[in-house]
Amino acid sequence: MAMQKKDVDTSLQREVYVRDHLAGYRTGLALKRTFLSYLRTALAFFGGGLAMIKFSGHPFVTLLGWFLLPAGVVILVQGIITYIKVNRAVQGEEKKTDEAEKVNI
Repeated sequence: MAMQKKDVDTSLQREVYVRDHLAGYRTGLALKRTFLSYLRTALAFFGGGLAMIKFSGHPFVTLLGWFLLPAGVVILVQGIITYIKVNRAVQGEEKKTDEAEKVNI
């Protein structure tokens, strides 16, 4: 028996909704992964800077350590700002998609 056009349209809309929902979920996971890489890099800079200051006797290495400390903080702040900005954009797009789906159903 042949499916009616309305049944085909409804199943197609559900597939598109699921695909869009999963794409948003993947984007959220990628965003979290990126934030964790910012955090890891910031901790490496900060820890490396502390180690250079504490255990080095050479003035150049100590100076380099003092430059790495604020660089780690700047990287962390940049990562937080990027995470918040992109997360808001993704959530806004998900709300638009959900509202559009409610209207179409």
